Amino acid sequence: MQKTIKLKTHTTSEGIANYPYLFSPDTKFDSNGLYRTKLTLPKVQAKSIVALIEETIDEVASKNKGKLSPHKPYKSLEDGSVEFTFKLKAKVNTKSGTDFEQRPKVFDAKGIAITQTLSVYSGTKMKVAFQCVPYFTNMLGSGCTLRLKAVQIIELVEGKGNEGNAEESFGFSQEDGFEMKPVAQNVEVSQEESDF
Repeated sequence: MQKTIKLKTHTTSEGIANYPYLFSPDTKFDSNGLYRTKLTLPKVQAKSIVALIEETIDEVASKNKGKLSPHKPYKSLEDGSVEFTFKLKAKVNTKSGTDFEQRPKVFDAKGIAITQTLSVYSGTKMKVAFQCVPYFTNMLGSGCTLRLKAVQIIELVEGKGNEGNAEESFGFSQEDGFEMKPVAQNVEVSQEESDF
């Protein structure tokens, strides 16, 4: 029977997100979906996380004949900063057949949970809570992944897509002619409801 190891959750300092999938999983290469983000940190802030990763890999390798996986969850960039890759499987298929779904928690700068879906784009400033998960396979060797647990959005860069401003998104200017009128909706508000 395999022992279940309790993994410690760590938190990064504030960094810049790249290609974040925080509210809807990326299903391009995995039909079960993958929540993920890359996070770029300055070298000084990245140092302790790199040390944690290398320590975890060394510990696994010492128990498994020393073979190391060529894949690491970080890479050094030309400007000296370090980019980390955090991932979380959206749907997990277990050997026992008890499948389950999961998602990362997302908080605003004040620590309040965000429950509505946002379009979080690259350039967003955030902190990431993660677990350093060791692994060993005969084919790859010893390594570790960074399991995405939660993020705190400090400064949001939100995408507008096709719903954005026509001038900003597509180069259209305002003209005389057809104008879309908003449809009035009858919304009943209970007296018990309040913003806060």
